[in-house]
Amino acid sequence: MNLFIDTISSPANITLFDWNRDIKDSIKWDIKWNESSTLIPQIDSLLKNNDLDYSSIENIVVVNWPGSFTGIRTTILAVNSINYIINKNISCLSYFELYKNYPIIKASSKRDHFVQFNKNSKIEIIPNKELLLLLKEKSIEKAYGEANKDLFEDIEILENIDYISIIKDIKFQNLKQIEALYIKKPNIS
Repeated sequence: MNLFIDTISSPANITLFDWNRDIKDSIKWDIKWNESSTLIPQIDSLLKNNDLDYSSIENIVVVNWPGSFTGIRTTILAVNSINYIINKNISCLSYFELYKNYPIIKASSKRDHFVQFNKNSKIEIIPNKELLLLLKEKSIEKAYGEANKDLFEDIEILENIDYISIIKDIKFQNLKQIEALYIKKPNIS
């Protein structure tokens, strides 16, 4: 059995899938600011509900950026700890790999958003006012991802992630440990 973990998106999602890439079960919940107290219990519950234990996991796939500094660190710590015990394989995806269409927008803070305009463009952090102007200049009426909807009143933000197709396309990386990836420096005050 394989375990897919996405704590970056809202709602968070953990999914069990088999070697045929068929989804066996999943849990979605509001994780915001609660990664440390809810992630492991949710994984425990998913495994228990499917009569599995951690040794049943062959691969862990985790979305490891971009997101909150503490949330990413907590998720990576949990995944690395689980893998230290079961000694299987880890694979990573970015939030931007969860969507097939562009542009992709992900709220970074109240002041700015992560943006990728097309598959070959780099991921940028753009202040909200600049981003609104860019989207208008490019005549973009819809985007994919998560954004401050009050800010983007004239743009349709499509949030639905097709986890079935993502799981079908996963390329296992066979990593033994992963590191948190960041686009911008942590904002620790």
